[in-house]
Amino acid sequence: MTFKDAVASALVQYASLQGRSSRSEFWYFALFILLVSAMVYLVSLALPERYGPIMQSLVFMALAIPLFSVFVRRMHDISASAWRALVFCVPVLHIICLYWAVKRGQEGENEYGPAPQD
Repeated sequence: MTFKDAVASALVQYASLQGRSSRSEFWYFALFILLVSAMVYLVSLALPERYGPIMQSLVFMALAIPLFSVFVRRMHDISASAWRALVFCVPVLHIICLYWAVKRGQEGENEYGPAPQD
């Protein structure tokens, strides 16, 4: 899956918690969020002091739901319940989420659907 395809897939499935996401889709979308966040930060430096945090908050709110949903689908790829993704909401436990995100997905079809195309 290419960078463009991964970002498009994550944004099209904005709030979908069904199906599975490959590692490449998850990591390309994480890279997209990092790049967008860096751009917003740089733009906010040129704005008056009070507008920067507002702009950064709006971007965060717009990208938080698709990031969470792609993480849930990533959990499905390793044959884990979506409830496990709630750990993603606890900042101290992000290291566990990192392990799950890099873990190889289950081969073939599982209870959450067919294997994602890489």
